[in-house]
Amino acid sequence: MNLFDLDWRFWAAVLGAAFVRVVTSENHSPVRSALTIGMAVFAAWTFTDVTLHYLSLPPTTYRNPIAALLALTGEGLMRFAINAVNDPGKALDVWNKWRGK
Repeated sequence: MNLFDLDWRFWAAVLGAAFVRVVTSENHSPVRSALTIGMAVFAAWTFTDVTLHYLSLPPTTYRNPIAALLALTGEGLMRFAINAVNDPGKALDVWNKWRGK
């Protein structure tokens, strides 16, 4: 079965990672869980091939693991980006802490 030209192993990795993300999240409301799963699927589906291309990794080997990682981290990264746009001072604080200042 190919949904959006991706096989079932890709979707199993994405949905498995999204499930882990929901189970380990602090807030378990139905709406929050649905949004988390939606954002995890969106991040993995949208950014997997871009990430593989950027890192010059062979898709046949790394597509599913990268998709799972993006599903786990994508929602958090999108939330951070939105918060950084809304409050650049916090983003600069994170940047300075990361650089050791």
